[in-house]
Amino acid sequence: MKRIAIITAAALGLGLGLSSCATESTTPVEPGKYVPATAGSYFIHGNRAFDTDAGGATDTVDVLSDSTVVTGTKTVEGRSAVESIIYVGGFPIDTSYDAQQGSVVSTLLPLEFDVLGAPVDLGKKWVNLYDENSSSWTALRDTIPTFTIDAGPSGSYTGSAGLDFTGKKLGTETVTINGVSVATQKVEITLNITLYLMFGPQAVPVPIQLVRTYWFANNIGWVKMMQPAKVVNIMGIPPLPIDGAESTLLRYNIVK
Repeated sequence: MKRIAIITAAALGLGLGLSSCATESTTPVEPGKYVPATAGSYFIHGNRAFDTDAGGATDTVDVLSDSTVVTGTKTVEGRSAVESIIYVGGFPIDTSYDAQQGSVVSTLLPLEFDVLGAPVDLGKKWVNLYDENSSSWTALRDTIPTFTIDAGPSGSYTGSAGLDFTGKKLGTETVTINGVSVATQKVEITLNITLYLMFGPQAVPVPIQLVRTYWFANNIGWVKMMQPAKVVNIMGIPPLPIDGAESTLLRYNIVK
């Protein structure tokens, strides 16, 4: 859409305008850097959880701060990724992977939540969280051919899933990190997940839509993430409470 004005000028034979635009369009724009890759760089986040019940009542709980430490790069699920170890209380609890290809920043996102009182694990998928050069983008479009929900005494359920995630920019915003104001680009990731659960011979669609907001800063990466709690109500299925979370960068050190 950004090219409409240039195409119109060319069609009208406005040579001077076309020459100027062509010169600008052939000048490469160096993308920002949103995934620090030098081993030893670290990021300390303050975290909160939004615990909700089937009625929509939500409790805000402070969670221990985590320290994310970059260890280096490796190929993961077909992408060259930056590996980081996440520590809580000095103990390693998880590993994260992030990547930047040109202007696109992605993360290997675990797709885990509860359905019918039982955990559902759809695995990990690369999700495009940010595109510096686009106002909107496809974050993920994929399918999960089959999965099983073990609901304990209630039995097991099988199904499949469709994933359609999209991203869009919301505008610029200033975020304060350790007393310093940092310019960020605020983006919204909409996660549309449709579960097709087998009840006898029939597949019942269970649509779930979650919304995450990220704030990205050049030369740092994402400095804040928020996903509100939500209760998904589907006719014929018990309410599905999905907890929310918030993570804010408190301080960091990027090794040059």
